[in-house]
Amino acid sequence: MRRSGSDPVDGGESRRLLRLALPADPIAISVARHQLHRWLTGLSWPSAQLEDIVLAVNEAVTNAIEYAYLDQPPGLVEVHGGVEATPDEQRRATIIVRDHGRWRPPPTNNPYRHRGIPLMRACMETVTIGQPDDGRVGTWVVLRSRAVPRQR
Repeated sequence: MRRSGSDPVDGGESRRLLRLALPADPIAISVARHQLHRWLTGLSWPSAQLEDIVLAVNEAVTNAIEYAYLDQPPGLVEVHGGVEATPDEQRRATIIVRDHGRWRPPPTNNPYRHRGIPLMRACMETVTIGQPDDGRVGTWVVLRSRAVPRQR
């Protein structure tokens, strides 16, 4: 797992970035949850919204691990996060979950599946799923939280 530290932002505040590179292994799901929770707690994120973000990222990481590397050696799942100010003086977290595998639709014959994307959409302001524009293989999921009050 790799992580990096912080970057300065305007106004003298410090905005820490979340950077994880995890093996596409089921244990990575709990590591991602723990590190994300720790990161958001350090930013004094309100608990209800914090739990929504953690749940949405859990689903995105789980999907990447389960589907991206079928029939090929497992690769990495990257989780990158940052916080930005909104025009109304609040803040919003953006988390990007990326794999370097191939897109695979979930199996259609399991009635207990197909809940991950609707769950992510219920937890976040926006969810965008697509292919990276850098010409490499893989899928990215961009999760943008609802706005919360700025850290004091």
